[in-house]
Amino acid sequence: MASTTPDPAPPIAAELWDRFGALTLDDIPQDVRRLAGQCVLDWLGCALAGSREPLSGLLRDELAGPRGAVSLVGSPLRASVVHGALINGAAGHALDYDDTSFVGHPTAPVLPAVLAVAEECGLGGGEALAALVAGVEVEHRVQEAIGRDIGLHGWHTTSAMGVFGATAAVGRLLGLDRERFGHAFGLAASRSSGVKANFGTMTKPYHAGMAAEAGALSARLAARGYTANPRAIEANQGLAQAMGREARPARLAEVDGRWFLRGTLFKHHAACYLTHSTINSVREAMRGLRPEEVESLDLTVNPSILDVCGLYDRPQTGLEAKFSLTGTAAMALHGVDTADPGAFVEEIVREPRLQETMGRVSIATDRRMTAMQAGLTLRTKGGAIVTAEDDTGLPMADLDRQEELLLAKFEALAGGAGAVAERVLRLEEADSVREVLGGLESTANG
Repeated sequence: MASTTPDPAPPIAAELWDRFGALTLDDIPQDVRRLAGQCVLDWLGCALAGSREPLSGLLRDELAGPRGAVSLVGSPLRASVVHGALINGAAGHALDYDDTSFVGHPTAPVLPAVLAVAEECGLGGGEALAALVAGVEVEHRVQEAIGRDIGLHGWHTTSAMGVFGATAAVGRLLGLDRERFGHAFGLAASRSSGVKANFGTMTKPYHAGMAAEAGALSARLAARGYTANPRAIEANQGLAQAMGREARPARLAEVDGRWFLRGTLFKHHAACYLTHSTINSVREAMRGLRPEEVESLDLTVNPSILDVCGLYDRPQTGLEAKFSLTGTAAMALHGVDTADPGAFVEEIVREPRLQETMGRVSIATDRRMTAMQAGLTLRTKGGAIVTAEDDTGLPMADLDRQEELLLAKFEALAGGAGAVAERVLRLEEADSVREVLGGLESTANG
């Protein structure tokens, strides 16, 4: 007698593969394709500047050499696919200046893996762009299925969820089938990691690189026949359970048809995005005032961001200042150009005037505010009170204006790379990713 028990629901991995495993440019709305190109431009600018950071040099010293399948942004050295994804991935997040969303930094773990595999396989820009979109959409959906609040429990979502985006993107480039992609996802579940305790150190950007590396390796091993549990996210003793959550596969159907890439937010301050509304509020309040006139600053933010940007009341290094509300508020009050990555260095952060100002910043919390909002009350020594508030949680609707700002940011980070920028923005038309990446070594070193 045939069983009447219905087949179990397909694994989360299978549902995501059915939706994005064969994604093509024609499947992607034009505005999403354009946004994806802007993500590439923004990441490359950040990676070029980030390649000059000490952490990038340390990784190259350990993992790079004169030969390898993959070129390294900002360096004449080369590396294997997985090591190239790691090194470039860390460089792209070294300044903490790359794009963001509720999944952390969506492009940072996905694009380095895509570019590495596309370069090795001689693939065109259209294939790379479609893979990037597939990866970004997948990583957001995995977090939806596990829960957006995992960051509140110490997980760095950029790496913990980004590994699934990198796996999906590379799986798309390698043409995995449904079964092998399930194995790749199972492998990725065992590589999902990254803790927020390492924010403010070299290890935070390493998280983005290791997710790119793990995603590329998971897909490549699955292509060779390596096996894993395709239900490793939602199964008993799986990732969701290990994270203290309960997987919600039904959430995938609820968000079907949505393009999460449309929610991408771009940075115009070289610090954690959760400090940006504070920086903007201080700048607004300081119009017409001199720093020496200020008696105190009272900030109000959502309490959740204190686990990210309340780590350092008196930051001593540039990396610490990037995750400090008091530090970035003091920098904004004194007119420090926080759009310049070069401002986040010990010589500036430790200036006595900034350190003294940090001590005059107090922080209150309000759960009614979002994590992207900040309110400010400034008191002057003369008794005047100035208030300001800002909300950085809304993506820019004008893509033309956004492109202008990103081109200016790229020029500031990469210097004299206008031709490269134009090639990047036309990535989907390129016959070879190698052509688009050409010249980045001289740009970074110049």
